[in-house]
Amino acid sequence: MEIKQKKQGSPTERPWLDVSGAMAQLIRMAVWREARPTLLIYGKEPMNPYRRMAVRAAIFFLLSAGMCDLRSQENAGDPSVLHFRHSVTTSQTGFPQFLYMYHVLDGAKSAAEARALTGKISLENYSPNFSEVLWVLAYWEGTCPVNDQSLSGANFIWSDILKNPSQSVSELRVDLHFPHPLPMTGCVGFVFGGGPLFAGEVTMSADLSLTYEASNSEANTVIDLSGEYCFGQTWGCQNATTDDRMGFGVPIMMPAGHLVEMFGNISDSTFDGTQNFGPLPTGKAWGALNDFYLLPGGCGKFGENLNSQGFPNPVLLSTLYSWLPDNALHLESVPLTYEIPRGGTTKAALQKPVERIFPNPATVNSGDCVVVIYGRKGDGATDDETQVKALLSP
Repeated sequence: MEIKQKKQGSPTERPWLDVSGAMAQLIRMAVWREARPTLLIYGKEPMNPYRRMAVRAAIFFLLSAGMCDLRSQENAGDPSVLHFRHSVTTSQTGFPQFLYMYHVLDGAKSAAEARALTGKISLENYSPNFSEVLWVLAYWEGTCPVNDQSLSGANFIWSDILKNPSQSVSELRVDLHFPHPLPMTGCVGFVFGGGPLFAGEVTMSADLSLTYEASNSEANTVIDLSGEYCFGQTWGCQNATTDDRMGFGVPIMMPAGHLVEMFGNISDSTFDGTQNFGPLPTGKAWGALNDFYLLPGGCGKFGENLNSQGFPNPVLLSTLYSWLPDNALHLESVPLTYEIPRGGTTKAALQKPVERIFPNPATVNSGDCVVVIYGRKGDGATDDETQVKALLSP
């Protein structure tokens, strides 16, 4: 699932972060209130769900403003904490999106840094229908907008994804710490969007705390490594394949710096077993492979294996690994497996937080490439998504 954002690194220009679409009319203007979160709720024009899974670029529309007062505690020289506590129940398809704006320090002109993000996010399904929600933290520089409908002026510094294919609660603990802090300003937006894909009712809830402080240091850089690929059906996600032997290798060109941390989460999920999606897995187990590599000097064959939309074509998984050069640095591996209980359901969402701090930062030269490899184990239809960021110091 994807929210349109300002580019912060590009897998050969990352065209999917600049998807155009028809904008609907602004519903209602909101009033900016200093030190108060301003709620901006956006939705999309009705869209075929199959096309939505392939595009998923957010078009935002304002609905209301001025919710509860969540003033942060700021003391000179001490870290402050900003709380995000929000819960929305919806049966609306088309993935409505919600943006809460916060004004801390001296707003968008204040240089600041994030030291930690902790708490919990959850997605509760009241029916056995597939749903998902994307959570995002962003900031603005220069001027703090009353609303930034397209988020074109926003800088995204964190995102997590939750999926739920059954009538249950899907939740994830967030416990991130940044020895090398994330860049931000005093103009902060907490964004989430999602819901049922075809039918049902869900509750999306967040209870998070952001620890931050003013900064005079040179800012670190956040690079987006996220992607979403479907297996076991011919449509959806950024690309899809029905051949269980295939995988996808996503190349992301990098700027110069030192890789100090990778963080975020991964969600690899079945669908709900209805005719709206591909089949559920069978057998004893199913799972997914998620591997991250740093390739010095460029993306090699991975950069040549892109379709007209800029997404990788499916390739035999064994071939993808053979394309890795001998000097490729293996940054992280997140294999996920679900053992199917005898007589039990094969539906499940395998979700895992990612936090890899590099005690010896990896030197990254301009033009080096991060490759993210997506693969699968077993059969059936699954939606494999990473919401992982790389943090580079100067």
